Parts: sequence; C-alpha cells; structure tokens
Amino acid sequence: MKESRLRYVIVAAAVCLMACGSMGLANAYGVFYRPMAEDLGVGQGAVTLHMSISRLVTGLASPVVASLLRRRLPFRVILGAGLALMTGSGLMIWLSHNVYLIDAFALLHGIGVATCSTMIVTMLIGNWFVKSRGTLSGLALSFSGIGSAVSSPILTRCIASFGFRNTYLGFVIAIFLMVLPAVFLCPLKPEQVGMKPYGAEEVTHDVRKAYGRPDPELQKGSWMFILLSLLVVLTVALTSINSHLPSYAQSVGFTASAGALLLSASMMGNMSSKFLLGVIIDKVGVFKGYALMLASCLAGLVVMLTVHGSAAVLLAAGFLYGFSYSLGSLGLSSLTRQLYGDSNYSDAYSVISMLMYLASGATVPLIGLIYDMTGSYTVSLLGGIASAVLGLLLLMGIYRAMVRRDQSAA
Repeated sequence: MKESRLRYVIVAAAVCLMACGSMGLANAYGVFYRPMAEDLGVGQGAVTLHMSISRLVTGLASPVVASLLRRRLPFRVILGAGLALMTGSGLMIWLSHNVYLIDAFALLHGIGVATCSTMIVTMLIGNWFVKSRGTLSGLALSFSGIGSAVSSPILTRCIASFGFRNTYLGFVIAIFLMVLPAVFLCPLKPEQVGMKPYGAEEVTHDVRKAYGRPDPELQKGSWMFILLSLLVVLTVALTSINSHLPSYAQSVGFTASAGALLLSASMMGNMSSKFLLGVIIDKVGVFKGYALMLASCLAGLVVMLTVHGSAAVLLAAGFLYGFSYSLGSLGLSSLTRQLYGDSNYSDAYSVISMLMYLASGATVPLIGLIYDMTGSYTVSLLGGIASAVLGLLLLMGIYRAMVRRDQSAA
C-alpha cells in the first residue's frame, strides 16, 4: 500500500518538475532578449520573433500531439522525442550566430514544447488522480509561476557574471534535467503499470459521470464549441495585458520601479490563484471557480482604471488582475475536461490550446498598437473589462448548454 502511494507522489512530483522546467523557465526567457540582440548585433524585435514563432508552432502542433496519443504511440517516446527537440533546438540556438538560423530552430523548439505543455501536464494529473484532481492540477501549474519568479533574477545575475551564452547553455540543461524524470516515471495512464487513478474508489457516481462522459458535441461547429472558443479568445485577451503593466504604471505617473513591482504583484496573483482555483474546483466545481476568478480579475482592472495615486492600491489591483492567469491554464483545461470528459479531453484541449496561442499572437501586439495610436492604456483596460463581463455571460451560456445537453441525454 505504501509503495503504491509512493508511486502517486512520484508522478505528481515529476509532473510539477516538468511544469516548472517546460513552462516556468520558458516564462523567464525574456531576460535573454537584450543580451542576445547585442551578441548578434540586431534589434530586440528581430530576436523576439523567434519566440513568437515557437509559440505559434506550439499551438499548431498541439492537435498533432493529441492525434499521436490517440493512436496509442508510447507516451515515453512522444515525450522523449519532444524533450530532444526542445533542448536540442535550444543547443542549436546557443551555437547560432545568425538570427535566421535561430528562427528556423524555433520551429523545432515549438514542436518540442507542445509535448510537455499545459495539455500534457493536466492530462497526466487527470489520468492519475480523481480525488483532489483540481487541487493537484493547480499545484502543478503553480510551479510554472514559481519557476518564472525564481529563475528570472537568477538568470539575470548569471548573464551579468558569466555572459549570455554560458547562461543560455545552463538554461537549456536545466530544462532538460527538469523534464527528464517525467519521461521515465510518468506513464500516460496508471492502468499501464497495473494501477488505478488515485481516489477512483472514493468518488461519487456524479463525479465519475462528469469526468468520464463521452461527448457527441466535439464537432467544431457545435454551439458548445463556438461558445467555448469565444471564451478562450476573451480569456487570452485578459491575460495579454500583463506584459504591458510596467508601461501602464509609468503612463499614470508611477516610477519604473513601481511598474516592476506591479508586474511582480501580478505574478504573485498568477502563482497563488492557480492553486486556489484548483481547490475551489474540487469543492464547488469549475463553473463557480471560473466565475470567481473572472470577477476578481474584473475588480482588479476596474481599480487600475479608476484609482490612481496610491501605489498600494495599484499593487493590490495588479494582484487581483493576476488571477486571470489561472483561467488561461487550469480554468480552460478543467472546463474542457468537464464538457468533453476524459475520453475526448486531449482532442478538445489540443484545439483550445491552438486557439489560445493564435489569440495571444494577435492580442499582445494589438494592445501596443492601441497605445501608440491613443497614447494611453485606457482603451485596452476598457477592453479588458468588457472581455471579463462578456466572459461571465459566455460562461453562463456554456453552463446552460451543458445542462440542456445532459437533460436531453438522460
């Protein structure tokens, strides 16, 4: 009995470590933009392009990864190949002195990231755990925020002390070592090693039904899918404001240091809200949890728009706004699982993931363009508030569509 429980702990720990390496360290990648541009003798815009390419390819590759899993290819092979592509392309970027080569290797990097992104993290937790699934998913995804918060200052100091290329090599090696345990310790399903999902015997019939229901509405033209897709776009639009927070703080009269603190407050909200949302999902369900996070984000945006002059209030608003990050990862993945069940989760969420990356690629530069045109972030904040309100309305629509579907199925 102790040995079987230890296996669950090992799987959970390996998944958390993978999330920290593949997503957490990746979120700190921005520290390399300036030194990389200086090393290559190009502008920062030319350097940042390769990460935009990588993220776009990750979104496009997610349905392909889901298709490979559906064809029952060994998960260890898929994850191992993805790790090889991700870190191998990182090594090629480390060796490259040509920005166009870096852009080319970013294509391979994006494919590799797709094999160990949010979809895979939440799929592993969902397959291995029934009891406390939301809490554990939130914990695993919180490690992506922890990895970013911890690694950013460390990487910055290392670049100053050891140079860009030496630090970049250590960065790639660290990702490899963090993801590697999952390759050997995390079968896709516990049944593959003669085990059952943790807590499978303790959950109620309603919980089994909610997470195991095959769904006939996976068609891309269904109302359920259309409403969910719109919610994805609105959620991504909310999170896209984050990268502009330092500039926003300065635009309303605060110092650059206050802007950095506002971004840090947002990231604190990011880390804490993922775990909090997981607990709420286990207690009262994903719809109420999603609505609560949206309402918190809405409150933060309203305060940022209307209350100026107090740094403490600004930081509190940034913290609440940071709750939006829990929606873009755990919220959408849990909602997708609730709607489509375990059996269709990878197919459904791979498409949702692709939409998220495409929407992010459009909304982040759009906010900058609006600022250039208006000289203010007021329009973007109003757009974020509208997105949160519409998101709440869409969430209600999705819930009603699910209730009608279940009633007709009964």
